[in-house]
Amino acid sequence: MKIRTATNADIESISQVHIASIRSLCYTHYSREQLDSWTSALTSSAYDHALREKVFLVAEDPDKGLLGLGMLDIENAQISAIYIHPDASSRGIGALLLSELESIAHESNIDELTVHSTLNAQGFYTRLGYVKKFMTTHTLPDGSKLECIQMTKDMSPATE
Repeated sequence: MKIRTATNADIESISQVHIASIRSLCYTHYSREQLDSWTSALTSSAYDHALREKVFLVAEDPDKGLLGLGMLDIENAQISAIYIHPDASSRGIGALLLSELESIAHESNIDELTVHSTLNAQGFYTRLGYVKKFMTTHTLPDGSKLECIQMTKDMSPATE
């Protein structure tokens, strides 16, 4: 397993992983209409923008290809995404991606990270030190809304 920076050549594979993750891992918490709206917004131009504006990492297996993706918006001190292919879920890949993004955030002098967690991912973020702040919504390009949970993690060095 290798964690590396995403490139334009990865966009098709990223899209496939992202859509598979949403459709397979989020269906218990969101309606079919929400999933359709959400996945239809995952265009190549959205990924082009993310590649330019964010720290965009992928988890790659030499035999199986891309298995996950993660994004960090340094300017807003926000984890923008962690998505794992459903065939690779619960293997620690998400935790590896998040750890790498947190290291980059730490190197960028970010004292607190925020994530707008999907409802199904709250347990994942809680296990990794994030604390629920409040419920919020994410508005998709077509106007559809997804209920999310704003969570934060203190990244400041521990004091004695």
